[in-house]
Amino acid sequence: MASNSKKTKRIRHRKAAPNKRNLKADQKRIQRNTEILKELASKEET
Repeated sequence: MASNSKKTKRIRHRKAAPNKRNLKADQKRIQRNTEILKELASKEET
């Protein structure tokens, strides 16, 4: 039988895994949005 601390560690590890994928997707989306905004800003200047 596993100790409470070991169970807690495994639970937290498993909960962090899906969140990591979401954070990566958010980062890609934010980066793409900033590129689009930069393009639009440069078009407006000319």
